[in-house]
Amino acid sequence: MSRIPMQHRGKRPRFFEAKGIDELMSMVLELTTEVWVIKKRLYLLENVAGQAGVSLTEEIENYELSEAEIKELDSLRHQLISTVLRSTEGQFSPTTKIGEEKVREEIVSASGHNGAQAA
Repeated sequence: MSRIPMQHRGKRPRFFEAKGIDELMSMVLELTTEVWVIKKRLYLLENVAGQAGVSLTEEIENYELSEAEIKELDSLRHQLISTVLRSTEGQFSPTTKIGEEKVREEIVSASGHNGAQAA
């Protein structure tokens, strides 16, 4: 699935006076949207499987990821991070690019990815 590029023309509207609050709210809304989609799909998956007589809870908790699956999940995690941080694009000057990379690294490390099992 390809993404529609989000290129803004003109100045972005500001709703809060304090610097960074609008971007923070955008990130929270992006995360909330992503979490809701996941929760809905998981709910549907568990219910459909349960109606078919398949209990997925134990299977999921004991599942061992392959190296290919780990790489795919890493890619999906980086895509999610980019989506969440999209509101900050263009906000970092060359001197603060290091700060942007630190934020990305912190998010990746906080995601608890250990490469061994599905969470």
